[in-house]
Amino acid sequence: MNIIGRFAKNLVDSVADAGEKFLDLRRLRGTSMQTLLRLCDDLISHKGVASGIALAREVVSRYKALSEKEKLIFFKELHRRTGPNLSEISKLAADFAKNPHEDGLVELRKNIRSNRQKLFSRMNMAPNGTQAVVALREDLLEFITDHQELKIIDNDLKVLLTTWFNPGFLTLKKIDWDTEASVLEKIIQYEAVHNIENFSDLKKRLVEDRRCFAYFHPALEDEPLIFVEVALTKGISNSIQAIISEESDLNGDGDTAIFYSINNCQRGLTGIPLGNFLIKTVVTELSIELPAIKRYSSLSPIPGFADWLEQELMLGSNKIIPANEQKVLAVLKDDDWFNDKKKQDEVKKPLLRACANYLAIVKHNDRPINPVARFHFGNGAQLYQINWMGNNSVHGIEDSLGMMVNYLYDLKHIEANHEAYVKSGKLAISKSIRSLIG
Repeated sequence: MNIIGRFAKNLVDSVADAGEKFLDLRRLRGTSMQTLLRLCDDLISHKGVASGIALAREVVSRYKALSEKEKLIFFKELHRRTGPNLSEISKLAADFAKNPHEDGLVELRKNIRSNRQKLFSRMNMAPNGTQAVVALREDLLEFITDHQELKIIDNDLKVLLTTWFNPGFLTLKKIDWDTEASVLEKIIQYEAVHNIENFSDLKKRLVEDRRCFAYFHPALEDEPLIFVEVALTKGISNSIQAIISEESDLNGDGDTAIFYSINNCQRGLTGIPLGNFLIKTVVTELSIELPAIKRYSSLSPIPGFADWLEQELMLGSNKIIPANEQKVLAVLKDDDWFNDKKKQDEVKKPLLRACANYLAIVKHNDRPINPVARFHFGNGAQLYQINWMGNNSVHGIEDSLGMMVNYLYDLKHIEANHEAYVKSGKLAISKSIRSLIG
């Protein structure tokens, strides 16, 4: 943490210490959970600044001390106690409909905001409050699958975190071998796409023809939020093995920037649109630093493809995969099919066709079912090329049947592609991919 960051944290701590004298925690009776909930009620309604910071610090401290079981109880109590006043909102909305005016709109907006949002906003006043709220959401996400009623709390948190982590508040930093060791350790830790074994392995990804960029937030200064790894290659790379398994001989003489690994570092920020801005910002940075770079493309995995195809073949529907190709693809049941050249040759064409259809045709709510495809289409990229055996690692075979895909970022068409996707769901797809569809 830099000098300004330490000064700001120490200042908030000092204000919180001064504010403690205005709090009388001895008046609180009952269990630790009851005390925490009472403190939350106080924080929601609190007016003072110094005492409010002290109160927020107390709430954060007591929440952190809860066991996993207690945290679930806490979230359930928040759901029960701190939702918006629906009857009051309904009345105000009816009054506004009868007599629309700005004062009524202000009152309506004030009541629509739930007490949960007020609570989380005021917890942010505590020292390291932003980090505490991000961690709180990480806890919440662990419970939602089995407790769907808690999704409403997550909706409130997403609204706040999307505002707090607006790109205008974020700082893009280039990660290199001179970056603080603590940050480099976290890059190794958070790499989830293509594993980094150790510092020696990381160093290979920070050589002359590689780049790494990460977003940081002032409130989580030494914690990368999301980072992207880039390889500078001759032409559009079709194999991850060539990028991460071999020493490059390009010597910085590449003409194409390949985004080959994008990693969200904070689970508590899942669903907050950080990557959309990261890619475009990095493209801008590289175009200034390296004018020789003329093309920008991802080399992306296809998570979920293997599971989807297995399900399709089990169902036996020929709407997407013709019956004759289903018979050929049955060889995928053999555990070693990818080690047998003859079997590879048999399944290559139908597998490429199935993959193209999966990426471009299979949708949910009028958007591609594949999350990586949604991400890149939403950024304005074109589905450019499917790469046979682009990742022949164990994970690559299990998840994507060995294939990877290039999404092309054509600077002349990014914005038009983005607008077409957002407004009408239209996908930018190359001719080579279109020839495989249908």
